[in-house]
Amino acid sequence: ARSRHRSSYSPVENSFVRIQDTILKQEYRYLESRIVNSTFSKQQNYLTLEGGEKAGIRPDMGVVGHDGIIGVVRHVSKNYALAMSILNTQLEVSVEVERTGHFGILVWNTNDPQTATVRDIAKHANIHKGDRIITRGSGGIFPRNIPVGEVIDVQSEPGANYLDINILLDQDMTKTAHAYVVVDMFRMERDSLENLVAP
Repeated sequence: ARSRHRSSYSPVENSFVRIQDTILKQEYRYLESRIVNSTFSKQQNYLTLEGGEKAGIRPDMGVVGHDGIIGVVRHVSKNYALAMSILNTQLEVSVEVERTGHFGILVWNTNDPQTATVRDIAKHANIHKGDRIITRGSGGIFPRNIPVGEVIDVQSEPGANYLDINILLDQDMTKTAHAYVVVDMFRMERDSLENLVAP
C-alpha cells in the first residue's frame, strides 16, 4: 500500500503522445519490515529491523512509518538491518517547509523523543507555528513530501542569520513497531551521473 502513495511517483513526459490524465512512473518502492528493537533515551539512538540483505535492504535507505520518517539504514546483515533513528544527534535529514518551500536540515538536539529542530532556514523566511515540515526528497534517501512534523516554535536571535525552529515530530518514536524501507529505483543512475562532476 505504501508503494502506491503519490510520493512514490514522479511525472513522465512523452514526446509523441499526451494523454489528459497524468502519467506517472514509479520512482520509489517500499519494503515492509518490523522494528524488533529500538532506543529513544540515548544521544545516538538506533533501530533494529527485520529483513536485511536477503530482503533487499541496503545501507543508506530511508525508513518511514505510518505517520512519518523514522531513520536511515546504516548496516545490514543477512536477516537484519540497523538503522540510525531520527532521534540521533549525528543524523541530518534535508527537509522543506511545505507552505513556503524553504529548505532546511532536521536535527535532533532537543533530548526529547517527541520534538526536533530545523536549522539553516534564513531569517527572512516567514515561518509560523503550525507550518508543516516535509522531506525535501534530495539525496536518494526519502521521497519528497513524506511527513516530518509541525512547527511549534520559531525564534529569531538578534544578530543571527537563521531561524531557530522547533517541531513536533509526526511519528511517535516511543511506540513505533512497523516500518517501511525506501528503495529509490533511480538512485544508482543518478549517483553515476553526479559522480562525473564530483570533486
